[in-house]
Amino acid sequence: EGRLLLELAQKYQNLTGLDNSVDMLERSRQTLISANAQGVNLILGDTALAKNLKPKYDLIIFDMVLHHIPSPAETFVDCSQLLNCDGYLLIADLSTHDQDWVRESCGDLWLGFDGNDLVTWANKAGLTGGESAFLGLRNGFQIQIRVFRKGTSVTN
Repeated sequence: EGRLLLELAQKYQNLTGLDNSVDMLERSRQTLISANAQGVNLILGDTALAKNLKPKYDLIIFDMVLHHIPSPAETFVDCSQLLNCDGYLLIADLSTHDQDWVRESCGDLWLGFDGNDLVTWANKAGLTGGESAFLGLRNGFQIQIRVFRKGTSVTN
């Protein structure tokens, strides 16, 4: 709903918010407008569309959205093409879980991700894995945060 974009807009210029949901983009727009945030471009679409616009980014962040994307492996390839050399991809998403109810009530396509799958997809896309962290939540979900880099290796 734009809260992360709002935080980033207070520190950085030339941000892009990308979402395939008109509703989520409108919520983000309202969050940014109400805080008078500047320098954020919102785009309706996905990473395949973004590639056609030919931008290059130093950092791409996927904040709890990868589990809603039909083909995460293709998304990693798109992101690799969207990143500048030595650019970073930061993924914050669910670890593998068995709570199937989220498919219907939350629209989840994936029940989280095994970290090895994320690393494999990243490596196949030309990205190198770096630091990772895991946050445990009381409701049975675990969030993993992973950093990948295009170009050179990232130290742990």
